[in-house]
Amino acid sequence: MPELRLIDPDGYTVPDTAQTVSDSAVDETRQHLLTEVAPVHAAEWADFGYDARNYRVT
Repeated sequence: MPELRLIDPDGYTVPDTAQTVSDSAVDETRQHLLTEVAPVHAAEWADFGYDARNYRVT
């Protein structure tokens, strides 16, 4: 089973986003991290220039 994690623009794992998922849940989880979690995290760090479009999932 793959482990997915949301990576911020500086290359760090966003806290509490590393998770092991089934093969069938990879796309759904990736989409959730990029569309739901990244915007919230980026908004918290907007003063430092974070933008949700610059996040990635590995």
